Amino acid sequence: MKKSLWSVLLFLLGMGLPAQAQQFTDLILHNGKILTVDDDSFNTSLGTIAQAMHVKDGKVLHVGNNAQIRAMAGANTKVMDLKGRTVMPGIIVTHDHPFDWDPVNPLIVKKAIPESAVITRVLTGSPQENLLEFPKVLDEAISKAKPGQWIYIIFTLGNQYQYSMGGNGGYGRAGLNPDLFNILDGQHITKQTLDAAAPNNPVVLRDVFVASQLNQRAVDKVREVWKSFPSYLPDCVSDETGMGVRNPGCELNMRMLFSEVLMKEFYGYQKEVIRLGLEWWAGYGTTTFGSYCYNPTCVKVYDDLDRSGQMAIRQHWGWGWMDRILLPELFLKNFVNAMTNRGSDYFWFGGFSNGGGDDGGACTTAARIDPNVPERPCQLAPGSEGYKVLYEYIKNGGRYAAHTVADKDIDNLMDIIEKASLEGGMTVDQIRAKRHGFDHGVMSPRPDQIDRIKKLGLIASGNAPEIWQASPAIMQYYGERAAGWVVPKKRLNDAGVINTFEYDRAIGTTDFTAFTLLSWLITRKAWDGKVYAADQKTNRELALKSATTWGSYYVLREDVLGSLEPGKWADFVVLDRDYMAIPEDDIENIRALMTVVGGRVVHLVPSLARELGMQPAGAQVTLGFTPSKW
Repeated sequence: MKKSLWSVLLFLLGMGLPAQAQQFTDLILHNGKILTVDDDSFNTSLGTIAQAMHVKDGKVLHVGNNAQIRAMAGANTKVMDLKGRTVMPGIIVTHDHPFDWDPVNPLIVKKAIPESAVITRVLTGSPQENLLEFPKVLDEAISKAKPGQWIYIIFTLGNQYQYSMGGNGGYGRAGLNPDLFNILDGQHITKQTLDAAAPNNPVVLRDVFVASQLNQRAVDKVREVWKSFPSYLPDCVSDETGMGVRNPGCELNMRMLFSEVLMKEFYGYQKEVIRLGLEWWAGYGTTTFGSYCYNPTCVKVYDDLDRSGQMAIRQHWGWGWMDRILLPELFLKNFVNAMTNRGSDYFWFGGFSNGGGDDGGACTTAARIDPNVPERPCQLAPGSEGYKVLYEYIKNGGRYAAHTVADKDIDNLMDIIEKASLEGGMTVDQIRAKRHGFDHGVMSPRPDQIDRIKKLGLIASGNAPEIWQASPAIMQYYGERAAGWVVPKKRLNDAGVINTFEYDRAIGTTDFTAFTLLSWLITRKAWDGKVYAADQKTNRELALKSATTWGSYYVLREDVLGSLEPGKWADFVVLDRDYMAIPEDDIENIRALMTVVGGRVVHLVPSLARELGMQPAGAQVTLGFTPSKW
């Protein structure tokens, strides 16, 4: 093994486990409506609903009525009057990429990366408006740049994500909206144009999903850095277009480009981007992420923040080194499995993830209504290298929880899990104890897959934005039956299959919040205003469980996360309205007034801060993101 990869492994093995600093060692909240969600069953009961809660040393100590809890206050206890507000456990997001999305948040980038390091510009509006504005934005950036300095231009895709072509499975407005196009396709803005305009500066164009485009100076920088990664091929980027090439081992997008190339000489600034990002996500009520590290810098940043007590929220991370096919066998068999469920209270390891290659596994058994829709490949097709590598990993006891898209690859995944585990000597109970998972649910699972999913103990992570973004296209391409496979919460709930909640979008560049996304599980409204697969709607109680207590099972921390019970970590959110009482169509308007992680206030809006006699906190506040209600 080359030295560069060994150094990553040794670094990971040496991860420290420090405790996090707390803002309050003794805190009482009273006169509220505290949804403890201490009932994790599949009925509509949320369990105990209390008036007050006592937090000490970062954990919930007691919940009860006002008189009981107020009597526990001592001389050094901070007492907060909630004035009837609702409190819920912090949101656990089981698939997302804050490491990817933070570098496209304009407010974070502007604050963390000075122009002396990187010239950054942001383009908003439609693709047509971007094309008209781009030449002058590029020229202005070049005029400010020193020779050799990076120029980084972000295209935001709209405040409602309305200019995005598609999501995890590529299904979206592309083809349904004739005015929409992908501005970073190598054709609307050509590499030749970038080369002529900026011969002396590396230029990166980046949207807020996964597209990026480079000029030749940037391509040269990529290839220089790529030499240190033995798994990456020299032809991962096209000299003709400046776009990534889809070869095994290649995924030229922000996952390697930003951290390993563009910010290679500016690690401190990159760390600040991620630190602020964790605070930003706390502003939505997020207290734990399930995410993946696709490069060594990702691991280093979060570990450094963890060691220094600067992790605003917690992270369960999986190893997602771009293309699993090229992972060393020793790494898969031994290291990943040995590390699973190890780490600190804020940063722990959860298993192995693929990088979503080979078109993301969007293969489906659904018949195409539209003959122009191409047949999509599987990433776990029997006999493929991906199938073989994952088979060996599962056989050797590894846990898998990762990117999938459609139903046919779920069949392949279950074949691998069942056959490889049994060959490895595991019983069905031991297979279930692994808590393997599949994410996104863009077109999965089918109804006939549910019994087998339950038998194997799989956890179905559901990407709420796919309901909103993909449903119209899937209805048009595959029909109503397949539209009912998109994040089918009701089907999973009725069967008693643990299912969880995803963002997996850079919502910091939009007007959306966590509760906008949560509302889509309940209403199943899509971007065109229509409701799709109404029979798969869930109710507000089970939607809340998917975003809290069930998520704790996915991230392997159900003993300390997911509900507000004595002995569990004090991760909770104070809301601006009553989640249980407001109309369903108002749930999308809920905002987090205060987010607390381990008894430490990591987000606090000015209005509540004034009421409590405290200072506002968190990146959404300090960076000037100020909704009128604050």
